[in-house]
Amino acid sequence: MALLFAVLFCTGCKSKAAKDLIVNKWTLTEVSGEGIKDLSETEKKEMIGKFTMELTSDGKVTMSGIGETKTGTYILSEDGKTLLLTREGDEKADPQEINELKAGKLVITSAREEMKLHFSAK
Repeated sequence: MALLFAVLFCTGCKSKAAKDLIVNKWTLTEVSGEGIKDLSETEKKEMIGKFTMELTSDGKVTMSGIGETKTGTYILSEDGKTLLLTREGDEKADPQEINELKAGKLVITSAREEMKLHFSAK
């Protein structure tokens, strides 16, 4: 019985791989960086809680909540440190550095927009 408990306990403790953790519907909770210096407080507040990014297990992404909904694809690097987003109509991927990825939390830095985006799982 003790052995069964130990096996179940250790199985529950096993951390998920980044490719499993990234699959979720993420809601923006905080934004910072050089890219927001020209945004008013009202514009920042409009983004927070409204912008969502859904990443599916088949490599698709849907971004919505601000303006028109955008779709595309994503690739997660083998080491789980870079997220390559390609929006429909874009010629090349937009790399996002993954600063933190754990159950329910995603923090990425976008070099293109010069922003750090904090998300929580919806």
